[in-house]
Amino acid sequence: MKSDLRLTCPQLSMDLAAIRQIIRTALRHERDSGALQGKLEQNLAELNEKLMLPEQAPVAALLGFIERYVKSVPSSLRLVQAISEKQGFFEYAAPFLRMAEDYFLQPPEDLPDDGGLEALLDEAFLAHRLLEEVNDHHIRHLRRPLLPVDMTEANIIVHHLLGDEFATRLEQLVQFTAAQLLDREHVWDQVRTAHEAPYKALVSSERIDAGQDRIKLRLAS
Repeated sequence: MKSDLRLTCPQLSMDLAAIRQIIRTALRHERDSGALQGKLEQNLAELNEKLMLPEQAPVAALLGFIERYVKSVPSSLRLVQAISEKQGFFEYAAPFLRMAEDYFLQPPEDLPDDGGLEALLDEAFLAHRLLEEVNDHHIRHLRRPLLPVDMTEANIIVHHLLGDEFATRLEQLVQFTAAQLLDREHVWDQVRTAHEAPYKALVSSERIDAGQDRIKLRLAS
């Protein structure tokens, strides 16, 4: 667990190109090794109890979902940066963006880091869950979302893919990080005064998993 949370970050220059290269490398590793595909095939029966999967090629559908989920991280980070700069609370958002970036560029030491897609899914989950925490806080304070996309369902799906025990550990890491960064209420006071944009409904994370092969949560009976 990192101790340097970079609480002051007036300037932020994210290395999104490096993140995209890490993603490309992981996808190529998966195409060559089939490591994550093999694990999904082994766990398919258990996953079917929690997720609604397409009847045809369910593992291919899961891999497609994972690829889109991971690839969406750089664009989500860039979007938060642009919105926070425009709305006047970049000082508040910058440490979150830096931590989300660090999950890719400097993963926590206790996470696997073999360059494969499974390891990268851990890091993407950390980044997306951290942004979800920021978004939830934004809604509570300003009654409108920060992000135009609701990642809640996609994050829950990934929680199941990672397994409850391991995903819960990652959730605890996110909550620890968020707790260190969410205690700066003066920034929200400035934002309320400077910007009074109307609330806009979020778009579902179906954009990450659209089409006939969409992965859905299986509702408890």
